[in-house]
Amino acid sequence: MPPAFKTLANRMAALAGYPGFEADACLINRYTPGARMTLHQDKNEVNYGAPIVSVSLGLPAVFELGGLERGEPVQTVLLHHGDVLVWGGPARLRYHGVRAVPHGNHPLTGACRINLTFRQAA
Repeated sequence: MPPAFKTLANRMAALAGYPGFEADACLINRYTPGARMTLHQDKNEVNYGAPIVSVSLGLPAVFELGGLERGEPVQTVLLHHGDVLVWGGPARLRYHGVRAVPHGNHPLTGACRINLTFRQAA
């Protein structure tokens, strides 16, 4: 992982109240217009006490944050280029996803959205 990525993730986690976070994994998702990610839980890590740090680049997207059980009400947040979302603690295992990305063109990424998801996997 590039040192700048790790530094960004660790700083954002600390600002959100997770000072001991040490990112050791980065998942990169590229969404073209119409692409989406259905509600799911991130359960591949060993330590659920560590937060998830998500960085949005390019086209905007509507992020969905549900409850700890499938079918619970969903909150939505519109994410723009440069937005960072951090969630952890009791919310760490909430279902989450991304609604279909709208058509558009971003000056830096073109017709796509890129999401960097940082985790402490080990």
